[in-house]
Amino acid sequence: MKKIVAEMKTFSGYPAKVVAGFLALSFALFLQGCDFAAAPKAVSAGTKPRTATIERSVEAVRSDSISRPQGPSFALADFKGKVVVVDFWATFCGPCRQQTPELVELSRRHRDKGLEVVGLTIDEKKDEGLVLDFMKSMGMNYTIGYADDRFSRAFLRGTEDETGAPPIPQLFIFAKDGKLVEHLVGYRPDHGVEYLDRIVSEQLARS
Repeated sequence: MKKIVAEMKTFSGYPAKVVAGFLALSFALFLQGCDFAAAPKAVSAGTKPRTATIERSVEAVRSDSISRPQGPSFALADFKGKVVVVDFWATFCGPCRQQTPELVELSRRHRDKGLEVVGLTIDEKKDEGLVLDFMKSMGMNYTIGYADDRFSRAFLRGTEDETGAPPIPQLFIFAKDGKLVEHLVGYRPDHGVEYLDRIVSEQLARS
């Protein structure tokens, strides 16, 4: 800002419109250089422009095979007719570690009522030991698979932050008919298990 003020003096002999234009541009650049990054936030499916895009992208990979750290592969199509929560996470992600217990509890409450929680890790398969250790330590009682490039693109494209990569965790809740009803970017305690429970319970109650 001091630089802008200093440069104001150098333009004292120019027409007012020129000076005003320069100041407006300089101030805009100043704001752009500041850190105004928003905290991770919940995005309602009703107001999210990407909802239809995500639904189309997910539908294109719904029948594609997803490998597990252990056990046979699966596909999202296997859970047709269920409410499905898809969480993108990684062993090296601190917020993911905070969110995982919420999903464990959510799965415990509703897995016998028609809910399927699916955790897709972006860890590489060569790090399977780390994934298995994480699963065990967190008591993960839901389906875990690897998010390869197909699934990362289908779900996360368009959510890239200033680093050029999409942030995690990202959580998606799909109704029984496959419609996206909630998309959460990042972890927030106020969108923990009770918040998720309300949405899931509402969807499970629908025919």
